[in-house]
Amino acid sequence: MTVKQQATWSNPFWHQGFADPFVLKVRGRYYAYATENIAHPTEQARVFPILTSTDMVSWQEVGKAMAHLGAPHFFYWAPEVTVSNGQFFMYYAVHTEEFAGSIRVAVADQPEGPFVDSGHDLTAGLVPWAIDPHVFKDDDGQWYLYMTIEYLDAESGLVGSGNAVARLLDPFTVQGPITRVTRPTQAWQIFEQRRASKGGVDWYTVEGPAVLRQRRNYYQMYSGGCYYRDNYAMSYASAERPMGPGGLQDTSWHDWSGRQGDPRLVHGDEWMIGPGHNSIVLGPNNVDHYIAYHATQPGMTERQPCLDRLFLHGDELWTPAATHTPQPVPTMPRLRDLFAAPALSSNWQATSGEWKVVVEEGAVVQHDQSLKRSILCQQTRLSANWLLEVNLKQESGQGTYGVLLQDNNKRDAIQCTITADKQLVCTNLQTGSTQARALPANTILERWHQLLLSQSGHILTIQFDGLPMMDVVLDHVMHSFALITEQCSAAFSAISLTDHYRDEFLSADHTPAMLGWSAATDLQDWQIHDDALHQTSSATGTHMLYKGQSYSQSEGSATMKLTQRAENAEAALGLVLHAPERAPITVWFVQEPTGVSLRVAGLADPIKQQLPQGSDLHDWHTLRLQCQPACLRIFLDGPEIASLPISMETSRMGLATSNAAAAFISVWQTGQSFSVKGEE
Repeated sequence: MTVKQQATWSNPFWHQGFADPFVLKVRGRYYAYATENIAHPTEQARVFPILTSTDMVSWQEVGKAMAHLGAPHFFYWAPEVTVSNGQFFMYYAVHTEEFAGSIRVAVADQPEGPFVDSGHDLTAGLVPWAIDPHVFKDDDGQWYLYMTIEYLDAESGLVGSGNAVARLLDPFTVQGPITRVTRPTQAWQIFEQRRASKGGVDWYTVEGPAVLRQRRNYYQMYSGGCYYRDNYAMSYASAERPMGPGGLQDTSWHDWSGRQGDPRLVHGDEWMIGPGHNSIVLGPNNVDHYIAYHATQPGMTERQPCLDRLFLHGDELWTPAATHTPQPVPTMPRLRDLFAAPALSSNWQATSGEWKVVVEEGAVVQHDQSLKRSILCQQTRLSANWLLEVNLKQESGQGTYGVLLQDNNKRDAIQCTITADKQLVCTNLQTGSTQARALPANTILERWHQLLLSQSGHILTIQFDGLPMMDVVLDHVMHSFALITEQCSAAFSAISLTDHYRDEFLSADHTPAMLGWSAATDLQDWQIHDDALHQTSSATGTHMLYKGQSYSQSEGSATMKLTQRAENAEAALGLVLHAPERAPITVWFVQEPTGVSLRVAGLADPIKQQLPQGSDLHDWHTLRLQCQPACLRIFLDGPEIASLPISMETSRMGLATSNAAAAFISVWQTGQSFSVKGEE
C-alpha cells in the first residue's frame, strides 16, 4: 500500500557560503541575494551572488548581481532589493576604508540583474559609516531606509553599532535627519571586549534590521552580538510608528522583553551556531511568513542560509528557528499558474478575446485592444474565504483591465479594474455602484504591478503593490473569478489562489456576521470593539462561533484571553473543530484554582494535560492547530504541546468559550496544499 507523507526539507537550504541572505518574492518566484564573500574583488569580478526558486526548497544559482565599483571600494555587504513600478533597486553597503562605509543603490529591470550602480551614495553626507540597508514601505506609500550606524555616546546605551532610520524621498534620496531605532543596551549583544580597533572599549553590536507591520504596530527584527561567534542571535523591537520624532535620542522603539528571562527570540545551539541577519518574506501561499537568516554548522566556517516560519501571535512574534531537523515544506496555493507552458491549462476558458501564453515572460496576454470586452475564466471554484494574487500590466490601448468576480449563479458580479487614468475602480455590475481610488501618481501602467484581493465573509479587501486600497461590502459572496480586458491589450502573470482568512477585528464597522461568522446559539453575544472580538456573556454555558468551510488539511490559530468568568463554575476557552456527521472536537484551556490545563473533548478518550506553572488565561495566549486527516497537532504560544491521532476527513474551525466571557484577536485559518512523497 502506498502511504502519502508530507514532503519535508532541512536547513540550510543552500550548502555553500551565503551570508546575510535577503529573499525577495516577485511574480511567484523567489530570489535570494547575499553578501559578497570576496573582500577585495579583482578587476573583472562581479559581486553579490543570487539564487532563485519557485518553491523555497529547490534553489539554483543565477550568477552575481553587478560589477564591482573598482578602487577604492571593497567589502560589499548585505544587499537588499525592493521593487517599484516594475524596476528593481538594490541597496547595499560598501567600504572605502575599514570604518568608512556608506549605502548605495543599484538599478535593474529584472530581479536577476544585471544591476547597475546609480551613482547615488545615500548616507556619506549623514554619517561616516553605515551598513545593512533595509527599505520598508508603509501602508501610506512612504519609504523608509533602515540601516546600521555607530553609537559612540554611552549616555543612553552601550557603545557600538545599532540601527537607525531615515525617510526616502525617492529611491535615490535620503531625507535627514537619521533617527534612532535600536541601539545596544543588553549584555548578550557584546561584539568584542576591549576591542583594540576601537580604542580598547567594550564594543557591542545591534545590526541587520528587518521591518514588518501587523495590527497597527511595527516590528523591527535585528541581530546582536558578534557575527562570527556563537553569541550571535536575533530579537526584535516594536513601535507605534516606523520613525520617531526624536532623532538619534529617540525612544519610540522598545525591545521585546523576552520569555523565561531570555531576551533573544532566536539563538544558536550545538547544531546551528550564530543564527542571524534575517530578512522576512511571504511563502508561496502569500499567507505564511518566513525568516531567511544565516548560521554556521559544526566544523564549518561558512555562514549558510536557512529558512523558518515566523508567526505573529497578536502583538508578539514567535519562530521555531533555528531548526536543523526536517520541517514541512512550505504550503502551496490551491491554484498557482506561472504560465511556464506554451498553452493554457484546461482550468482556463476564454469566452472572448485573443489570449496567448508568452512563456518568456511567464504571462498570458490578451492581444486584441479593439475588443469591447474580453474574458478568460478560471474554472477553479472560490472557497468561502480566499486570497487571490494577480500580477498585471497594460500592453497597449486606453481601456481597462483587471479581475472579474462572480457569485455562484453568475447573476451578481464585481469588477475590479485599472483604468488608463491610473484609477483602481471596483464596480458592482448588478447595481452599477462603484468605488474608486487613485493609484500612486508615479504608477507606470506598462510595468508589472500586483493586485491582491481577499474575501473574508462579505468583506472584499483590495491591495495594489502592497498598498491598502479599499474594502468593499459584498451583497453575495463570490464563487469564481476571471481575467478581463476592455478596449486594451494587457498581460497577466503569477496567478495564485489560497483558501484563507485572517480577522484582526480592527474595524468596529465590521460585524461578526459581515465577516462570515455564525453562532450555534446567539450571535448577539459576539461583538467587535476595542480592536478585538468579544464573547460578552459570562453566564454559565457554552458559546461557539464558526466560520468558513471544511478542509481535509488546514492550519488555524487564535490569540485569546479570559475577561470574566461565571461564579462557581470552571471557565474555559479555546478552538473547536466541527466535522460533518460527528461531534465537534474542542481544544479547551481551562482556568483551574491551581493553574491552567489543556483538555481535548469530543474524543473517545478525553485528554487532560496540565500546563506550566504560572499560566493564566487572563493573559493573552495563542493556540494554533494543524489538522491533518489522521493527526491533530496542538501548539501553545509557539511550541507544540500535543500530537493526537485523530481520524477526521474534513473539519472547519470555530471559537469556543464555556462559563466565561473572552476576547479574541488574530484569528486565521488556511486550507493547506502540500507537496507529498510516496512510500511503499
